[in-house]
Amino acid sequence: MLQQFLVAIIVTAAVAVSAWKLMPARRRLRALLALDAWATRHPRLAAWRERSLKPRIARAGGAGCDGCAEHHVPRSPR
Repeated sequence: MLQQFLVAIIVTAAVAVSAWKLMPARRRLRALLALDAWATRHPRLAAWRERSLKPRIARAGGAGCDGCAEHHVPRSPR
């Protein structure tokens, strides 16, 4: 019985992580912003918001990605 319970927890966690990683960036950002709005209403979560949630939101909605032309260094012609 305990073994089945542990397997169910592990499988559920694996599905959640996979869904999060495969989710489009815009939807992940919306989910993080919704979680931040919820955490704002709970003062006990202020430290967690600053330490963990705010950096994730900044990365998710960052100024760009490494694939943008803005971040490429032009090569000198050969």
